[in-house]
Amino acid sequence: MVNLIASPYQVKDIIKLKNSGITSVVVGTETFSMRSASIFSDEQLKECKHLCIRENIQMYVSVNRFFMEDDLPYLREHLQYLKRLQVDGIYFSDMGVYYEAKSFGLESKLIYNPDTILTNSADIQAYLNLGIKMCTISKEITVADMLRIGKCINSNLEVIIHGRLAMMDSKRMLLSNYMEFIEKDYDVKNNYHLYLMEENRDEHMPIVEDKGGTHIFTGFTLASFEELQEIIHAGICNLRIESLFYTIDELCKIVEDYKKVIESPCEGRLLFKAYEKKYPLQNITKGFMYKKTGAKK
Repeated sequence: MVNLIASPYQVKDIIKLKNSGITSVVVGTETFSMRSASIFSDEQLKECKHLCIRENIQMYVSVNRFFMEDDLPYLREHLQYLKRLQVDGIYFSDMGVYYEAKSFGLESKLIYNPDTILTNSADIQAYLNLGIKMCTISKEITVADMLRIGKCINSNLEVIIHGRLAMMDSKRMLLSNYMEFIEKDYDVKNNYHLYLMEENRDEHMPIVEDKGGTHIFTGFTLASFEELQEIIHAGICNLRIESLFYTIDELCKIVEDYKKVIESPCEGRLLFKAYEKKYPLQNITKGFMYKKTGAKK
């Protein structure tokens, strides 16, 4: 069964996402999450969970920060809270979270999402052998490599199918420091309308500074309409849409279009072309799906 995953921006958005075809939502918290489209309090997490139970969808929580030793008491407290809340999954990037979660019997809820390093089936199987729920395949590998991994593992795999992809994270407040350096009084905190632009490429790379630091995203928007059926046939059935930089109505329309492709594969090519034409400023592309990366000596 295909599991379509996206993030609500408010608790009430869960109903809209369910109606559009989402089967799981991923939410974040201010202290423990990074690059989250939604930041909820503990009380709001409870509301989300109750609503997810009512709407029969899964609720995942993002705990994808990297933690220092001083953070561990707060991390343990948060994991205990998520256990009491009976969340369906916990995204993490720091293996320290695995060791802490294991002490609470939560390893089977963990979803390993380290951004770039899961590029082959042997590594992914090694992590799954630790007893975790799911692994997210690197977004920087080709679709051919994804299919090979899917056919080798054939379960418990996730890929990102749509949206702006994370390029870099820093704990430093790079934008605030820069504004201070050039002596400009410009509010850069939680501003989702800022971007970087290289001299030799006409790509606008969104840059966001929040309480956790600074985050840079790709100058393109990934769209996988044409590749969707191949990915599903390879056994990769957990499909996530990165929800940053969209309104709830825009996000629901994206979900509906992917749902349409799942039901009618011939729609994929038409939808990709339609998105290219309709959203020229988003630079709709296939990302790294046909661009093999690597170093040559």
